[in-house]
Amino acid sequence: MKKKRKKRVPIGVKILGLVISLIVIIVITITGVFIVMSFKKDQEKAGNIAHQTARSLSYMPIAQDAFYQNEKIEDLKNIVDNLLEDIEASAIVVTYHNRFFIVRGNPDTIIQLMDDPANEKALIFGSNYVKTIGDKKNKVLVGVSPIFVEHGEYKQLEGTIMVAYDQKQILKDVMSESITLLIVSSIVLLAGLFGSIMLAKDIKKDTLGLEPGEIADLYHERKAVFMSIKDGLIVVDQTGVINMINRSAKHLLNIKGDVKGLHLAQLFDGADTIWKLSNSDVSKEFEYCGKVMLISRQEVRRHNQVKGMIISLYDKTEIRKMARSLSEERHYIEDLRAQAHEFKNKMYVISGLIQLGKTREAVQFLMEETSSLEDQNKFISESIKDEKVQAIILGKKAKASEQHVTFNVHPESALGILPPHISLNALVTALGNLIDNAIEAVKGQDETNVSLFFTDVGNDIIFEVSDNGPGVREEEGSVFKKGFSTKGEGRGYGLWNVMMEVNRLSGEIEMQSNTKGTTFTIFIPKHP
Repeated sequence: MKKKRKKRVPIGVKILGLVISLIVIIVITITGVFIVMSFKKDQEKAGNIAHQTARSLSYMPIAQDAFYQNEKIEDLKNIVDNLLEDIEASAIVVTYHNRFFIVRGNPDTIIQLMDDPANEKALIFGSNYVKTIGDKKNKVLVGVSPIFVEHGEYKQLEGTIMVAYDQKQILKDVMSESITLLIVSSIVLLAGLFGSIMLAKDIKKDTLGLEPGEIADLYHERKAVFMSIKDGLIVVDQTGVINMINRSAKHLLNIKGDVKGLHLAQLFDGADTIWKLSNSDVSKEFEYCGKVMLISRQEVRRHNQVKGMIISLYDKTEIRKMARSLSEERHYIEDLRAQAHEFKNKMYVISGLIQLGKTREAVQFLMEETSSLEDQNKFISESIKDEKVQAIILGKKAKASEQHVTFNVHPESALGILPPHISLNALVTALGNLIDNAIEAVKGQDETNVSLFFTDVGNDIIFEVSDNGPGVREEEGSVFKKGFSTKGEGRGYGLWNVMMEVNRLSGEIEMQSNTKGTTFTIFIPKHP
C-alpha cells in the first residue's frame, strides 16, 4: 500500500498561528498581571478605607450619643448612608454590645457579618483592626473600631462600628477597569493578524510562491542533479566566492576537501579567464594541470542585478587524445597510400618495359630503385635510432615523391632514441604537420625542395624543416593562432596544434620566413 505523504502546513498558517499565539500569551499575561496587581492594590486600599472610616465614625459624638438619645439615631443613619455611598463600601454596621444597632448596605454582606461576627476582638480588647471573614468564594474585608462612651470621669466600651467590603465587588471593579486594556489588546491582536498575513505574503513572494518544505525538496533535488552532472560546475556569488562545486569540477581542478566560502582565485590561476568571459561567449579553451578544458559562464540575475555566476568546465583532454589518434591514423593511411601509389607507378613502368620486350631495361630499372631504397633506408637507420621518427620520415618521403616534391634529410642529421615523454602522437602532430605544410608550400613550383635537419646534441632535441616556398607575409605571432591559414576557410589548425604540442612538451618553436622560403625550428628539452 502506498504511503500517504504527510500534508504540510502552509507558511502563512504557521506565521499566523505563531503571531496570534504570541500576542494572546502576551495579552493574557499582561492582563493577568494587571488584574492581580490591581486587585491587591484595591484590596489594600479598601482595607485602609474601611479601617479609617470605622475609626473616624467611632470618634464622632453622634455615634456615642445615639445609644442613649433616640433622636440622634436618624442623624447617625443619614451619616452612615452618606458614607456608604461616598466610600462605595458593601455594608456599614453599628453594634450596641452584641446587638446590631444600625445596619446599612448589601443584605448578603450583612448576613455574612451576622454569621461570622468580626467585632469580637474589639468588644473584648477595644482594639482597631482589619479582618477578613468568610470562605474562599465569599470573602469580606472588614474594618472594625470600638465605640467608647464617656460617663463622667471614665469611658466605657458600648459598641463597635464595622465597615465591610465584599471582595467579589472589588474584583468586579478591577475587571471593569480591565475592559480598556482588553480593547487595546484586541486592537493589537488584529494588527498582529494583519501584519502576519502581510509578512506571509511577502515571504511567499520572495520564495517565488514556494513553501519552505517545497524549497527544501527542490534544493535537495537540484543538489543531487548538480552533483551527478559529468561536466564540472561551480556556483559563485557576485564577488567570486564559491557557494557550490560538484565532484567533476573538483576532479578537473585537482581540488580536495571543502572549498565553500573560498574565492575562485584561490583555487586556480584561470580565474581571470572566467571573469573576462561574457554571457555571449559560448566557451573558451584553456589548459590547466595538463588538462585541456572548455570553460563558459552564465550570470545569475535577479531584478536586473547580477547575483552570482555558474561556471561550467568541460574536459576536452580525451577528445583531443582521440582527435590526435585519428589524425595519426589519417597520416599513416595517407603515407601508406602515397607509398602504394609510388610503388604502383614504378610497377607500371616495369610492366610496360616487360611487355615491350625490354627485359634488360626493366631489370636495370628495378635494380636502380632497389639500390636507391636501400641507400635511403641505410642512411635513415644509421642516422636515426628512434623507430618513431624513422616511420614518420619514410612516410613523408613517399608523400613528397607522389606530389613530385624533393624531400631530403640533411646528411649531418643524427638522432638517438627519444626520451619516453616524447610520444608518437606528439611527433606526428609537431614534426608531421611542419613537413606537410612545407610540402604544401612548394607544390606547383618549378623547383620544389623540402629539407629536414635534426640533432640531439646538447640539452635539447632540435628539428628544423625548411622549404623554398613563397614564404609567409603575416606577422610571426599570428601564424600560430588558432584558425590562421593562407589556404582558405576550414584550415589553419596545423600550426596551432604544433604550438600546443610543443608547449605541452615544454619546448619552443621559431620561424624564419622571406620570399625565398620558410624555416621552422623546434626545440624540445630532453628532460621536461
